[in-house]
Amino acid sequence: MIRIVGNGPLPEPKITIEEVTDPAEIARFRAQDERHRQNSAWLQTHWADVLPQALGKFLAVAGQEAHCADTAEQAWAWAADIHPDDDGAMVRYISTDDTPRIYAHRR
Repeated sequence: MIRIVGNGPLPEPKITIEEVTDPAEIARFRAQDERHRQNSAWLQTHWADVLPQALGKFLAVAGQEAHCADTAEQAWAWAADIHPDDDGAMVRYISTDDTPRIYAHRR
C-alpha cells in the first residue's frame, strides 16, 4: 500500500510517497476506507431524506446518519461527537446552485 502525504494548500505542494508494509496499518486503512464506503453508499440511498433541508449547508455523514450544519467545522464536530469511532465520516457542502460546474487547472 502507498501513502501520499502533502503539505497542504501551499502554491507548490511537496508530496511524499511512502510504501506502507505493516499489515496492521494496512488493515486499519482498509477498515477506514470501508467505513467511508458505507457512509457514501448510505448517502446515495438517502438523498431524498436529506434534501431540501441540506441545500446551502454542510452535510456530515457518519455512522450512516446525516446531519446538516452551517459550517464545515460544525459538521466535523457533530461527526466526532456523535460517532467518535467512525473515521470514515464525510462532510460536503450541498450547493443551492444546480447549474453544471467545470473544474479546470490553469497555470
